[in-house]
Amino acid sequence: MTATTEPTVAVNIGGSKIAVARIEGGGITERHQTATPRTGHGHDLADAVATIVRKISANPARLGVATTGIVAEGCLTALVPGTLPVENNYPIVASLRRRLGVEPLVVNDAQAAAFHESRQAGEIVRRLAFITVSTGIAAGIVIDGKLQIGRHGLAGHAGHMTVDGSGPLCGCGRRGCVETLASGTAIARRASDVIGKEMSAPAVFAAAHQGDEHCVRVIEDAVQALAAMIADLVASLDLDLIRLGGGIGIVPSFLHRLRATMEDLPAIYRRPIEPARGGAEAGLLGVAALLDVKLPQ
Repeated sequence: MTATTEPTVAVNIGGSKIAVARIEGGGITERHQTATPRTGHGHDLADAVATIVRKISANPARLGVATTGIVAEGCLTALVPGTLPVENNYPIVASLRRRLGVEPLVVNDAQAAAFHESRQAGEIVRRLAFITVSTGIAAGIVIDGKLQIGRHGLAGHAGHMTVDGSGPLCGCGRRGCVETLASGTAIARRASDVIGKEMSAPAVFAAAHQGDEHCVRVIEDAVQALAAMIADLVASLDLDLIRLGGGIGIVPSFLHRLRATMEDLPAIYRRPIEPARGGAEAGLLGVAALLDVKLPQ
């Protein structure tokens, strides 16, 4: 294979797994996955990425990387220690360039997914927030068709907006972040504390469906916190549309409760809330699409 026919390769780095895909014609034609090394050393993470990329190509023509954490000036930091096993300000761009011989584009995974969501089915949504509610809560923001990243890479980390100043301590160091009340981790923890036995988030939803009042209340509190966050985003950014993803965000009963709660807010804060369309591969497809775009700072 000559250099001119080498593929575009996209990578998605998560706290537990790394996925890599060959991108052709705007779609995925080959995909591999491996465990994320949890040594706490960035060079081990970069080695793992390079190794799995080489399963597709030793010399990719273009490389896009979507990762959990904050990416700023070519360096990667985990906003919440423990979610990503890497030291602060690890030079991820230079490390991958050195290993693979190509200049990679590296962005946050929720930001990449938001870009993909803003360009579904041929449409371009001008002002959109993609919010993923899963183990944690993250978001990506698109304004006037352009993905917002910021010089410090922090744009869209809405899960760390405060909704209760006296609330639980968050891994980011603040109290009462939305993530401490509305994430899957928070839902499981709060229900376990109230009921007195260990519960997973799916178990909490199942118990709520059966009418357990404690679990219903935990989910309602989570929905209230998320609705407050969305209303604040609408007030700040005048969004047109919210797309919701993640293991918790796509639960039909959760989405139904969230929509109902938003309807109780003043009309100026209400916006359509839709399930995300991009699926599990939105980060891979989004970062590949971003290779064709000059990103705003």
